Amino acid sequence: MINRLIASIAVAGALAAAGTALAQDLPKQTFKVVGTWSNLTNWQQNEQPFWTKTVPEASKGQISANIQSLSELGLKGTEIVRLVKLGLFDFAHGVPIYIAEDAAVEGIDIAGVTKSFEMTRKAVDAYGPVLNAAFEKKYGARVMNYYIWPSQMFYCNSPIKGLADIKGKKVRVQGTSQGDLVEALGGTGVTIPFAEVVPALQRGTVDCGITGTMPAYKAGWHEVTSHVLKLPVGFTVSFTIVSLATWGKLDDKTRTFMEGALKGQTDKWWKTIIDEDTMGLNCTTGTGECTVGKPGKLVKVEPPAADSTILETAMKDVVLKRWAKRCGTDSACISNWNSTIGKIVELTAAQ
Repeated sequence: MINRLIASIAVAGALAAAGTALAQDLPKQTFKVVGTWSNLTNWQQNEQPFWTKTVPEASKGQISANIQSLSELGLKGTEIVRLVKLGLFDFAHGVPIYIAEDAAVEGIDIAGVTKSFEMTRKAVDAYGPVLNAAFEKKYGARVMNYYIWPSQMFYCNSPIKGLADIKGKKVRVQGTSQGDLVEALGGTGVTIPFAEVVPALQRGTVDCGITGTMPAYKAGWHEVTSHVLKLPVGFTVSFTIVSLATWGKLDDKTRTFMEGALKGQTDKWWKTIIDEDTMGLNCTTGTGECTVGKPGKLVKVEPPAADSTILETAMKDVVLKRWAKRCGTDSACISNWNSTIGKIVELTAAQ
């Protein structure tokens, strides 16, 4: 990761030097952009500053953006690729697992498959071309870069000691494979938009929820739950896409500029989230350093030794098999995954 970051900085420097000359010749234009959730770090430190500061400054004022978050627009996040396809946005930031109807897209982020940020990065880099092909064919969009969210963990509003206690509970999940994981553990997966999870936990509509460490804190989950299980069940991936209709209208200089600008942010965006991962857990539990607000008092549950095996078994026997089944008659859906992510994680998907 360190070597990649050093290389990225060197490349970014070269791009910046070239970009200064290029910026003088860019046509003046404004893009319509939608970002993720306004109360979370990816919007606050990555997406919004990129469009409101980095791009205008690097383009010498030639390129600007009208950018709004999902929160401002009252969107759930599941509509993003459809809205881009309809031409309502030029660029968009989103989450692949929110595209529930497409197994090929879902394949980049199957619950329980990757075990660390580093493994997730390798998986994303390997599967990226597959996902981009699916976006271009089905959604009329081109993927410009990928980034990450913090470790995904179980937060519950009653005492739990490990994965065995998920049995019988209703759990808010982000996507289909997380729902499969919860079912494999004996619970019931419930899909609820992120902005609606806190009241759902308060009302008892759900007993638990899965989300990232810092998003849990910033969204106030620590105020409506009592326990967090310190066992990552995934590392949610995000994307930046551009409408192919928009991309086709851009001149070569603008394309080169935007490609360089977004690729130059990728390592930085990953690092931003990785650096805050532990602090998110500290902030919800009141253990360790929390510099972003008042710490919560959740009970941090250390998973029993058996939980790693339980998670692995659920992933292999249920989650991965169900995903392969969703690929249906598209043999490339499975073979593309096996030849990319499958090789990295040493797993073979099969129906």
